[in-house]
Amino acid sequence: MKWKSLIVLIIILMASGCAENTQESDSSASFEDSKSGIEDVQKISSFAEGVPIDSVVFSRAGALLTLKSAADITEIRVYSDNAEIASQEIGETADNVFASFDWTPEARYRFEVITGSQASSIIEAYAPSKPALKEEYTIELEDVTPGDIEKTSSNVDGATKFSPDSKYLAIGTQGGSLELIEVATGEKLWEKQLVKGIADARIADIEFSENGKYLFVGEESPDAFLYCFDLNGNEIWKFGAGTELGSDLKYMPAMKKIKLDSEGNIYVAASRACGYIGEKYKYLAKVYSFDPEGNLRWKFPESENMDSGVTWIDSTPDGKYAVFGTTCFTKADKWKEGAVHILNGNTGEEHWSYQIQPVEPFFDYSAIWYSTQITPDGEKLITMTSDGRAFLFNNSEIVETGTPEIAWEQNISTPIVVSGVPIYGSANYAYIVNDTLIFSIGSTFSKDKNKDAPFEHPSGNTFFAYDYDGNLLWKWRVDGYAGECALNDRYLVIPLAQNLVTEDRSVHGVYVFDVSKTGGASSRLIQTYSTEGITISADISPDGRYIAAMEAPARLEDGTVLGEYKVHILT
Repeated sequence: MKWKSLIVLIIILMASGCAENTQESDSSASFEDSKSGIEDVQKISSFAEGVPIDSVVFSRAGALLTLKSAADITEIRVYSDNAEIASQEIGETADNVFASFDWTPEARYRFEVITGSQASSIIEAYAPSKPALKEEYTIELEDVTPGDIEKTSSNVDGATKFSPDSKYLAIGTQGGSLELIEVATGEKLWEKQLVKGIADARIADIEFSENGKYLFVGEESPDAFLYCFDLNGNEIWKFGAGTELGSDLKYMPAMKKIKLDSEGNIYVAASRACGYIGEKYKYLAKVYSFDPEGNLRWKFPESENMDSGVTWIDSTPDGKYAVFGTTCFTKADKWKEGAVHILNGNTGEEHWSYQIQPVEPFFDYSAIWYSTQITPDGEKLITMTSDGRAFLFNNSEIVETGTPEIAWEQNISTPIVVSGVPIYGSANYAYIVNDTLIFSIGSTFSKDKNKDAPFEHPSGNTFFAYDYDGNLLWKWRVDGYAGECALNDRYLVIPLAQNLVTEDRSVHGVYVFDVSKTGGASSRLIQTYSTEGITISADISPDGRYIAAMEAPARLEDGTVLGEYKVHILT
């Protein structure tokens, strides 16, 4: 009978050897590779006095432990090299628990889950080389008319924003709907239809107050309201820019960008495109500042509208400075296009302005879209013109001399001539992440309106990172149109839509970069997630645990529609 016992022992050993936990890894350099990438998390040993632990999945901010069944969990502890490195009180009945801690790739960790009866379940596992990006659930949005995938300007729009405590997600939609979601459960707490019965009216921007008690919402509509809601959905106050900027159903004003300082004061850019009037394109714009109670602190200009557009605003945390840039498709008459303006954030008084001259002979105007940013200390600011140039200003020196000067200029995606066709990469967004200046280059366009771009500009659909001395630190080609990124002190989350030149539909989704890492872009790229439709908006929770990615449908030339209008909640 000894041989039978030996066979049983061998079978048991084989079974235990196959009991490895796995986690999906979407962190390869391309979306195609990431779809099938599987990376093992090897379980070293386990002990179950309480409910056994079924699996461990490492994410950006820690690890998710799934139990065999629901249990009354009181505490979770994490150990490394036999030393406790993290401990959290839970106090709820659940079949999974998240342990928040910073982990090292390929290091070994021990997790202990303690229940109300003081029973313990223990598992030991090696961390992977890169974290997984896992979909928790999706939030279905209203029916929308898909945009033409051949034009980024026809994309369906929307906005997502996490609350400062990472508990809630606010979603604003193309149809003017605003809803608040409890992130942990996916439960819709409330929904409001802010814009009703008006085609092309939408939610333009969302921002929470720093204490998380209030939600500020800007809309594109005939009224162009800026709303303040509490977290129960009660309207506290609102202000409409439509009375000053005017409106019609084709060209509606919008509260484009909302920014708050540490005192809760609000800064917002209001702008209205009016289309061509004769040979000139017409904009009307104004910049406003409100206190937390909704009282108007100042507006700029005080007694007139700018005849250039303003689609972005930034401020220092202490409210000392507010900055913005102007834009237009032709030369403006008074408030010049392509100009950087810096204001006293408390009074609205202008400190200085500087107009960036166009790149001739390709352009006779310059335009600044979504890119003027100022450092938290107010000493430096960056901007980009749509023709592919990046600029750094030393604001501290300008305050002393009174003369604006450019510290450096980078010609990143300026026009080049290919087969007789001038092409350029459109400069979109600029970001300041600690000591890194990041510039986002979008789609490639032909300056000749009668000819399409024969191929992509060498710098098109690419991110460039510089230091304050103008040295290139790294760059990464994202292969799709990058919308406004989400970022915190560590992560940069990039939503990707269509590529107008290559027409590669597999690029849609999100990239996640860990900007705290050293080395080149490949070492900083830690996660990718692909969507069928285009990804138009993204946000990352302040605790780094959740990512919200808004997918939108797009229509192909043959009428086929890719994707759906929904939000993916990822961990």
